[in-house]
Amino acid sequence: MHSQISVLAQSCLRRYRAMPESWRIVATACIGAMIGYVTYLLVYVLNPIEPRATTSWLLAFLINVSRQHALHRWLTFDEPGRYWPSLRRAYVMYSGTAVATTSLNWFLVVRHHLDHNLAWLACMGLTALISLVFLKRFVFGRR
Repeated sequence: MHSQISVLAQSCLRRYRAMPESWRIVATACIGAMIGYVTYLLVYVLNPIEPRATTSWLLAFLINVSRQHALHRWLTFDEPGRYWPSLRRAYVMYSGTAVATTSLNWFLVVRHHLDHNLAWLACMGLTALISLVFLKRFVFGRR
């Protein structure tokens, strides 16, 4: 049974990696967003710090950077480069993203009373736009 699951997983991974890189970037981002949303909800439930939605966004965002970096290394790029330098560049890129999206989250939730789930979605959209521009070029680009 275990070997059948392993063969199936390897087959799925081969098919995934056979897709064009641009599709893998988007698909991996979607997988990460789903995991990120679950992470956000867990942080939100446990977080006592106000404004709760905004601080939960930032805490979950910081947790998700290393996970998303690992997903892209494993699923998206054929030659992702050395691990620690690319993780450092990911944190540099995402630190600017964290400032922009945390500000957006505060603006939407605190100032305009938007539901925190919708604010999460808007912030995720901004994160995706920034990532599409800088991910391959800056984080995983050849050095």
